[in-house]
Amino acid sequence: MRLRPLCSGFGVLVTAMAGWFSIAPASAQQEQELRGEILDPATYLKDGRHGPDLINQTYESLDGGQTLALLDERSGELYLLLAEEPGEDPNELVYDYVNQRLNVTGLVYERGGMRGIVVTSATPVEGAGAQAATTPTAATDD
Repeated sequence: MRLRPLCSGFGVLVTAMAGWFSIAPASAQQEQELRGEILDPATYLKDGRHGPDLINQTYESLDGGQTLALLDERSGELYLLLAEEPGEDPNELVYDYVNQRLNVTGLVYERGGMRGIVVTSATPVEGAGAQAATTPTAATDD
């Protein structure tokens, strides 16, 4: 029968194509400096919204477990903040600067079109008026 050799040839072709289209490993980690806004990626991706008017909403998202992201102002790319080790807080170095512009240095990773950064340092952009954001607190009667 001719069907069996045809199926075998098809199997070889599929195997070869799988090698060409296989998932590539993460790019080698590279330390880079990026500049942009620290934001809630869910709000940005769903609604396109970002900026200092969303500080309270971003802290609500953080309290709910959301990881922050950096919107790079040069490329427009979104970088999810990543923890270096399991159990670490990836938002720790930028927590006080949500929805503000920062210079961020860290190890950048990319896989499947997603980008992430393990932040090693973060400083406010000079002249951008960035100041430490404060978490929302309940009003008290004094």
